[in-house]
This record gives sequence, structure tokens and C-alpha cells, in this order.
Amino acid sequence: LADASVDLILTDPPYGIQYRSRNNKTIKNDKSPFIWWLYDAYRILNDRGCLLCFTRWDVLEVWRSAIQYAGFSIRSCIVWDKVFHGMGNTKSAFAPRHELLLFADKGGFSFPGHRPMDVLQVRKVPGAHMIHPTEKPVALLSMLIEATTHPGALVLDPFAGSGSTAEACIHTNRNYIAIELADEYCDQARKRVITAKEGSHGNPLGSGEDADKRES
Repeated sequence: LADASVDLILTDPPYGIQYRSRNNKTIKNDKSPFIWWLYDAYRILNDRGCLLCFTRWDVLEVWRSAIQYAGFSIRSCIVWDKVFHGMGNTKSAFAPRHELLLFADKGGFSFPGHRPMDVLQVRKVPGAHMIHPTEKPVALLSMLIEATTHPGALVLDPFAGSGSTAEACIHTNRNYIAIELADEYCDQARKRVITAKEGSHGNPLGSGEDADKRES
């Protein structure tokens, strides 16, 4: 990708927590925080763009340091309130109901509209409807995209999973590049993008045609 070519990088990378779902699904490259893409992220983000990176409380400091070492300035820590809590350790830990995002830029970002709040309440994807084990709701991603970009902006998700970010871009009339390593999720993302486009009533989607580029 060309230098300074992207307006927003919105992604949910492997946190480094060795995640395992209830039905025993795992995440590739999740043995330790997968931070090595951040230097390229800095290179390809334009000076007025921003980074929104999901993370979790127990690896927050690792991600904060890595993002800063890559050259970004961290502006906020955003809390996603999932409405319903997960399981975790039911006997000696508080029931987990939130995840975090680190919001960073290169120094030239400003909000395109009103200043958003740093707590966003959106119901998590019900387990029965999940395609990917750590899937984020399209409504949440749409909120983040609209809060930080103008229509027609180019959004990159280098850990695209089942294509939630691409779908959110279609609904909000943004262009997108989505990259995913696992073949099974690439296939699901393609189907998701096709369905979203069919429901978009012919809105111009620009680079949306390239949403399912694959990294190997």
C-alpha cells in the first residue's frame, strides 16, 4: 500500500491472550501481542487520519507502548460496553462486559463532526450469530467510522475476520480494503460483502470491489 494513502485504520488484531472460544476456536498469531504491522500502519496512514485498535485490559499497556513506538500519538482509550457480560472466571473475577480501543493519530487529525463520547454501548454479536469467534458488531464499527471519517474515505482493516468492517463501510458509504489470513473467513467475508452490496441500493462504493484482498 502506498504511503499516506489511508484515512482510517480500524482493526481488531490478535491481542496476544491465546484466546479460545467455547467451541474451541482459536485466533492465528495470538500467542503474544501481534504488533509488527504497526510500523506499516503508520507509513500508510495519511497525516490527517487516525488509528482505532481494539485491545483488552490485560494487554493494554503492551499495545499502548507498541502504538507509540510505531510513531503514533495516543489520544483516547475508548470503552465498548457490550451490554451483556461474558463468562471468564465466574468465582474470582468481575463479569467482563467491556472491551477497549486505543485511538491514535499522527498529529493532524480532527473530528469531521461532533466530538464523540469515549464510552459506546452496543450489544455484542450473539454467540449463535457469530461467524468469527471475536466478531465485532457492525453497528459499533459504523459508529466509529462515521465519528472519524467523511463519506468516501478509505478505511483499512488488516485483520478483517468475517468482514464486519467492510460491511460497515458499505453501510456508511466509505471505501475499504480488508485483509484476512484465514481462507474460511475470507470466504465468509466475500459472502457478507455481496449481501451488503445487494442491500445498499446501488450507492457508489469505490474501492469496495477490492474488499477481500488476501494476505498470505
